[in-house]
Amino acid sequence: MGSNLAQRVKQQNQQVQERQPEGNTLEQQVRSMEAQFKLAMPRGADAAQLVRDTITVLRQNPKLMQCEPTSFLGAIMQCAQLGLRPGIGALQQAHILPFWNSRERRFDAQFIIGYQGMLDLANRSGEIDYVTAQLVCRNDEFIPDPMTGKHKHTYPASGPRGDVIGYYCVFFRKDSDRGQMMYMSKEDMENHRDLHAKARNKQKEIFGPWVDNFDAMALKTTIRLNFKYMPKSTQIENALVADESVRYDLTPQSDLVQVSEQPNFSEPPTQINGQLAEEPPANVNTDTGEVTGDPWKDNAPSPEEQEAIFAAEREGR
Repeated sequence: MGSNLAQRVKQQNQQVQERQPEGNTLEQQVRSMEAQFKLAMPRGADAAQLVRDTITVLRQNPKLMQCEPTSFLGAIMQCAQLGLRPGIGALQQAHILPFWNSRERRFDAQFIIGYQGMLDLANRSGEIDYVTAQLVCRNDEFIPDPMTGKHKHTYPASGPRGDVIGYYCVFFRKDSDRGQMMYMSKEDMENHRDLHAKARNKQKEIFGPWVDNFDAMALKTTIRLNFKYMPKSTQIENALVADESVRYDLTPQSDLVQVSEQPNFSEPPTQINGQLAEEPPANVNTDTGEVTGDPWKDNAPSPEEQEAIFAAEREGR
């Protein structure tokens, strides 16, 4: 048995070598990986669409072309295995963000699931009849019933909705009139961020998506917290592992637990192997490793775009 296992590992390694991306540019390498992406994707998913989405992301955010290629391709492989579409703007399911990796003295790409991707994963179980995540604003009428999941949420007929004061995710299983609601006030969400945000600088100050797009991260948090009450799903479990990770393994159908690494960009060393680390590019925050002008902030949906998304969700259900 041991020799058979060793032979299978050897064959797998040979196959991986044969599947190495081809081409001089990152765009060419992405195109050459289409067949591997297809092997990794859920049944019915379109690898050609994933490649087109990826090329669009690269062209709209040239900073990603400076990333270590394997980390970028690994982030796209995460999208492939989870069946999520990367993008920039209001409708993206996953974000690919560049960070300065001071330990390796290079840019790496980080994979982050957006709240739209979280909702899509929740819907795939086939056992959920309805799921949504919404903002609650000061002028809304919002009457929650956490015991049944039923609630009343209406917007003012005229005038502004006002400042955001809370966030919730609610879902109903099929053939059940009892739902599960996760509601958090803005103050509760800020406390949650302060306890759990990983991206911090040397002064322990938070940076990244929690600062640049708080509302989207808050909606995502309510969905994540509700995951534990949803029907069990391998894809959801894999998503929780892959979220906010860096991946260097390009093997399709790899175990995401084994290939997803949690980066630590916030404490760059002043020396590497006894030598002074080279200076990062001028557009990198030396305290955090964050690339300034990052697409999460520059392309975050406006309140009007978010409202359009929520309206489309309501009309579609």
